[in-house]
Amino acid sequence: MHAGVAYCEDSDSFTAGYEAVRQALDRCPASRCDLVVIFSTALHDSEHIHAGVRRAAGPRPRIIGGDAVGALTNTELGYGGYQVGVAVLAFDGDGAGILAEGDLADQEERIGQALGRQLADGRHERPSVLLYDSVNRRSGRMKLNMATPLLAGMHAEAGVLPQLVGAGLCGDMTGSPTRQIIDDTVRDQTAIALTFPDDVRMHTTILHGCEPASDYRTVTRVDGATVLELDHRPAVEVTQELLGASLPLDKYGFFVTLGINTGDPWAPFDESAYVNRLCLKVDRERGGLVMFEPDIEAGSRVQFMHRNVTMYSIAPRVEDVFRQAAGRRPAFALYIDCGGRAAAYAGMEEEEAAMVQRAVADRVPLLGFYSGVEIGQVQNRPRPLDWTGVFCLFSVAS
Repeated sequence: MHAGVAYCEDSDSFTAGYEAVRQALDRCPASRCDLVVIFSTALHDSEHIHAGVRRAAGPRPRIIGGDAVGALTNTELGYGGYQVGVAVLAFDGDGAGILAEGDLADQEERIGQALGRQLADGRHERPSVLLYDSVNRRSGRMKLNMATPLLAGMHAEAGVLPQLVGAGLCGDMTGSPTRQIIDDTVRDQTAIALTFPDDVRMHTTILHGCEPASDYRTVTRVDGATVLELDHRPAVEVTQELLGASLPLDKYGFFVTLGINTGDPWAPFDESAYVNRLCLKVDRERGGLVMFEPDIEAGSRVQFMHRNVTMYSIAPRVEDVFRQAAGRRPAFALYIDCGGRAAAYAGMEEEEAAMVQRAVADRVPLLGFYSGVEIGQVQNRPRPLDWTGVFCLFSVAS
């Protein structure tokens, strides 16, 4: 496996797709390209992006990708504009597989089951990246496609999903309709699994950005993704007590975060055991917190979390991943980063993704993109995550 990556900010979509692929091909050590992975923002025309990619790559390579809030490579990073990030991959043996199921809106579990049946032929043992459309505007208003039932459906049919990471794709922070590219089609409302060949290994870590800010609270009433009660009291009332009256309810969305500790609740804090869930908005009528995923159930013990991206911890965690690949040749790195962690949206002075760039340096080609939801391995199980980065290193035998 060999890779080359490139980044472009040309506002002409055809030119951006063409130039990014051309530059990536020039940087790839192989004499051919088997797969193009591309991410571009909602400001681009996906049909024109695809036309440029196909012109530069030729008719044979497979293509996969779609919308993202922004993109990054080893040395370049941007979001909210005309960013395009591309990786071209060449494989030594069998190529990558692309599995897809459409019509995702409002039937995530059923589509997950259909995709899981495709994975059940043994592909679930291969490293896989799940890319699904996270925006549902079929009813005319913006909803989220949920990863929790999607993964549950996949697991029910495939049995196990031990080597899966992924992302909910979105092209901007306003929830514009998502476009996805699969070979020579541009689609939406699709769940796509990219499966790597048998000789490729994937090593991952989750870069968290939260730590506990409260003791445990018990969820005593829920309705889907809405947490209605904590300790038998309205969830908003409990939240107001903790945060104080100075933060208005309309600011709770994308700020209030609940953490689920999947490990020992009384052990020292271990961020790798946490699944952190962002609040989308407040249900004022019922006093509830509408969360990004419906995986917080009645009886769950949660903690309010304080956002704190510890920049100094990023390099050591990336280094741990490279150590996991000891004795093998690192070939390609993928970074799936929450769009909300971008400095301009998070109110941070530094870009945490820039720390990932520095940690990777020039050891391996790096492609990253900003997503709506991240999927990473928590306790050896793929889980949807909020406010995280998922760093993946792909290696082959030396």
